[in-house]
Amino acid sequence: MTEGNQLSVTKKTRQIDGSSQQPSEVGIMPPDRKISGRSSDPAIADICFLLLDNFTLLSFASAIEPLRIANKVLKRKAFNYRCCTVDGRDALASNGSVMKADCALDEVGHADLLAVCSSDDVERVSLTPGQKALIRQFAHRSTRIAGICTGAYVLADLGLLDNRSCTIHWEYADLFKELFPKTELVDNLIQADGLYLTCAGGTTALDLMIGYIAEVHGGAVASDVAEMALHHDMRSGSERQHVLMRDDLNMVPQKLRSCIELMTENISETLSLQEIASKLGASPRQLQRDFQKYLNCSPLEHYNKIRVDIARQLVCRTSMRIIDIGVACGFASASHFSKRYRAAHGISPAQDRQEKGRHWGQ
Repeated sequence: MTEGNQLSVTKKTRQIDGSSQQPSEVGIMPPDRKISGRSSDPAIADICFLLLDNFTLLSFASAIEPLRIANKVLKRKAFNYRCCTVDGRDALASNGSVMKADCALDEVGHADLLAVCSSDDVERVSLTPGQKALIRQFAHRSTRIAGICTGAYVLADLGLLDNRSCTIHWEYADLFKELFPKTELVDNLIQADGLYLTCAGGTTALDLMIGYIAEVHGGAVASDVAEMALHHDMRSGSERQHVLMRDDLNMVPQKLRSCIELMTENISETLSLQEIASKLGASPRQLQRDFQKYLNCSPLEHYNKIRVDIARQLVCRTSMRIIDIGVACGFASASHFSKRYRAAHGISPAQDRQEKGRHWGQ
């Protein structure tokens, strides 16, 4: 780490004949290299990573490293990748380090894949109308567009995911549904819809990019990349990201687990026990007996617990207004929400947020 907590990425490029160029202290490519619209070689895929402030470093690294490995596997420069920001300034990463930008977004004329890398606090990302228009225009010029981690939030905010399906990290799912009702949010690790690819963040970016490599160069190359990365458990992307059925639910009947899943998926507009029972082909009385037998509570008590738990995630991990969180989680009033929250956690939503250091948007 260099002075000022700046991450200095030094990359030594190697020619096919084995000779080496001098390392350059930049994000991806030498500072004196002229930014071109695209690679002159049509066999080279151009990848542009758009880094927004506080971008998640884990997801970014998981997305960019497979491209380096693919070049090594293919023994040629099959992927040309660069990091840019909306204004050309270096980007602050989630761990407080700084990634040097290769260029500003408007200096890149074209990309075969635009990967938008955003942050844990994506709702705080501030883009000017001009910057938003620039990203939209660039997205329309790109062959594929990927939302890495919370990148789907940025794409949805720009209207690019209207009437499309996508995924995002589970802690943002409820906020996302409230803000972007025109977008179909799914709980998958990876979701593709037309030209758009989205992933839930973390190491799912590794699976997304290896999948993209398979699309461009075939499954054999992608398998070699996964092997080099010691990524032996490749995920298709259709797996659910938030493991609802925890160990303490493994032994409960399938119908009861399906009931809990329905509750989790219907938070803002809650279902009655009769509606849930009807959807499951069960009787309300049977569900009541199962909840009491396996979870030692009533269905309503467990439903309320799910809603309050999700509300706490939004209180502590987003800047969404407290009153809006209450509405999003199906509480009729602010006082009702606060009462339930305090009963569950021994503290009010506002106090809980303050203790977590999240003072905004109250």
